[in-house]
Amino acid sequence: MIGSLKLALTATITMAALPALAADNLVFVTGSPGGSWYPAGGAIKSAVEDIFDDVGIQVRPGGGLANIKAIEAGKAQLGMSNTISAVDAAAGKAPFDTPIGNICNVAYLYPQVIQAAVTDSSIADFAAMTGKRLAVTPRGNTAEQLARLTLSTVGLDYDDLGQVNFASMSDQVNMMKDGQVDGFFQATGVPAGVIMDVGASRDLRLLPITDEMFAKMKEVNAGFGQITIPQDAYPFMNAPVQSVSFGTHVIADCNASEDAIYKVAKAIHDRLDDIGIAVAAVSKTTPDMLGQDVGIPQHPGSAKFFAEVK
Repeated sequence: MIGSLKLALTATITMAALPALAADNLVFVTGSPGGSWYPAGGAIKSAVEDIFDDVGIQVRPGGGLANIKAIEAGKAQLGMSNTISAVDAAAGKAPFDTPIGNICNVAYLYPQVIQAAVTDSSIADFAAMTGKRLAVTPRGNTAEQLARLTLSTVGLDYDDLGQVNFASMSDQVNMMKDGQVDGFFQATGVPAGVIMDVGASRDLRLLPITDEMFAKMKEVNAGFGQITIPQDAYPFMNAPVQSVSFGTHVIADCNASEDAIYKVAKAIHDRLDDIGIAVAAVSKTTPDMLGQDVGIPQHPGSAKFFAEVK
């Protein structure tokens, strides 16, 4: 009897010493290591879990289009996304076969900018990529879709290039450093860590997206906007470069817990400076920008939070 009491008391003490399990556990699909989405996801996870004991987040790698599909399939509750992809998904436009109705916006984060960097000094524009070697993200990623779209505005496709490598951002960096490719194509924040990395050891040039190219892209998706990459964005730049941008935002399953998504939105808002330290592109985002309309429905949880802080 005494032994049973001791065993029960020991079990009670042990259970009391264990941390409480989160009431809401969310899978958060982000991007590949080397890009800005993966550290952004980690920073948001830290912010949420530091403020709220009852929300746990598992950060996993992912990709722009893959993240939307993961949420649609119920494999994740949170994801990083591009506004242009989310709008296409909601409308059922290519590359989505049918409308996806269960993705909602949580918070706008920062503009993503198309950045094609080359090491070959003879490549002054996208048209000069004919016969050259290019590295892009794996098929199914937004950046890869954008690479094909951008090339098409100057009448090129992959068959016109000398070689196309589908690789993660970290592998692309190594390819650029080793001279295995002449350029790589990114769609990420400014400044981009991968471009800074390569630029520290190789001479780089950013290719401009002209007004004519932009007009053709705008016909495909109205969510595109023009942007100028400032001269001081990277040490190797000697003049501003014109490009195209679109938004990066956090999405959620519309059926995810309203309370949990409210807390995610609040943590992003309250720890925005900390997230900006982890991801330089977020450092210029203001609290007022977080709740903006991005073209898809706002999740009830985040809608409630942003209505409170207006």
